[in-house]
Amino acid sequence: MHRRRSPLAPWLIAALLSLTAAPALADSSHWQAQADSVNKAVMAAEAAFGKGDLEGAKRAVTEAYFHNFEDSKLESAIRKHVSAKRAAEIERYFASMRKAMTANDATQVASISKTLREAISAEAKGLDAANVAPGVFEVNQ
Repeated sequence: MHRRRSPLAPWLIAALLSLTAAPALADSSHWQAQADSVNKAVMAAEAAFGKGDLEGAKRAVTEAYFHNFEDSKLESAIRKHVSAKRAAEIERYFASMRKAMTANDATQVASISKTLREAISAEAKGLDAANVAPGVFEVNQ
């Protein structure tokens, strides 16, 4: 007995494969979204400093580091897929920004803020280009 194939079978298989590939495409800018969140928080800290709110600005930098950079797993992704040295360098930018704020050095605050934001964006772009999956950094995996 010989079965005849349906002409829809190749089309159906292609459609199903494209549906399973869609989630991977949806995450193609995951790390850039995390970087945008960090950068927005860093800019808010810089703005608070510019308005003379030193304590609020320093709190905002700390929050940008712990909540936006570290908790989003962006730091872990950079550490694992770029290098521990680069992750540590970016961490130092956060600390340097706080120190510049304490020294009331507006020029340094602006310079460090810009360098920090550019570094985070560049690394996030690289992680997205390398298709680094966001879920690999979740706890208990």
